[in-house]
Amino acid sequence: MNKRFRFFFFFLSLFGINNSFSQNDIQVKASCFADGDVSTVSDMLQFPTLTLVTIGSTKDVQLISYNCDFSELGKNTTSVNKNFGFNSETISLIGKFKPGSTFVIKNIVVEVTNKKTKTIETQELEPIKVKIGTVSSHKCGDNTGPQIITVEYNGKLLTGKKNMQPVSDQKVVLQDQQETELQSTTTNNYGDFTFKNLNANESYKISVKASNDKKIKDGVLYAAKPDGTIIRTFIKSDKGFTYELLPAELNTLARESEEDTQLKIKNFGASQQSELTVIENIYYESNSAEIKAESMVKLDKIIEALKQNTALKLLISSHTDSNGDDAYNMTLSEKRAQKVMEYFIIEGISKSRLMAKGFGETKIINRCQNGVDCSELEHQLNRRTEFKFSK
Repeated sequence: MNKRFRFFFFFLSLFGINNSFSQNDIQVKASCFADGDVSTVSDMLQFPTLTLVTIGSTKDVQLISYNCDFSELGKNTTSVNKNFGFNSETISLIGKFKPGSTFVIKNIVVEVTNKKTKTIETQELEPIKVKIGTVSSHKCGDNTGPQIITVEYNGKLLTGKKNMQPVSDQKVVLQDQQETELQSTTTNNYGDFTFKNLNANESYKISVKASNDKKIKDGVLYAAKPDGTIIRTFIKSDKGFTYELLPAELNTLARESEEDTQLKIKNFGASQQSELTVIENIYYESNSAEIKAESMVKLDKIIEALKQNTALKLLISSHTDSNGDDAYNMTLSEKRAQKVMEYFIIEGISKSRLMAKGFGETKIINRCQNGVDCSELEHQLNRRTEFKFSK
């Protein structure tokens, strides 16, 4: 065959139809349940994650985002997720499903890299629908097909016993239990790092071989969430610092594990405790006290719990991060706390049971005080609303 034609056909093989991406190249599942499967609520929440199974090995697929539709619950609610693991709002709403409902995951956006051509494209996959029933069509872990649950691990390195600082530009290695290197990455300016496609049923080690003692203050290295919440202290040895990453953590790190708020308040009402504090991420419009629609679901849970426990009183506390002027943040937090209280009153809770107070940036709960360079996720931890119940 003429060399020119051979090159032409080779060119087509690289960029032709066989190397384009289609829906058939990937399986999308809610936990281990595919489109059309049946799952109980408890089986769905055993591994609360989106699962992507790539067919073949010529494509590398990375998740960008997806939406979980809960309009069947009587509210026009969509929960936006950006990690494989379902977020706390999604998990709470799944728990409200009754048999006969349909769990819909839609707007599944992925980034696809062709390993041969290195071309990258963004694709939206077809939605999947899983029926909620009294008996699941199969159990996660059955040998009925690919059931590997893969998750993305997002972590942060912090150091210093008193004034915690991020460990930036530091190599971090993911190892198996035999200490074979599987992945490696380097932390950014905020100490953040990511490992992708981890098997949630496997145990791993995170290894940091810090040769520069100036980076690790006081000889202590902390594993933290991206928002700055400390998880555990690394174990120090002659080889450096090691952190055991276990399956239980892999299944919960991508989301904030939380007990159902209504159940927590109900148990408090029947207990001998005098106070209970519940923290929720209540989102507002930027520089505004207007509550976003996605936060109404969380407020409605608390309202329902107050209606069922009429002896309880509630202090609503709003907090900001350290960005901006101190006085402005104090005023903004007071307006936001008042706005939440007004919503509760409109929904039937007596004003005599409610108090609202703004604290501005006076109660920062991580390292992000004034003048400290922090990531957006770290600042977000401080932008919170606390609900303090008393009898």
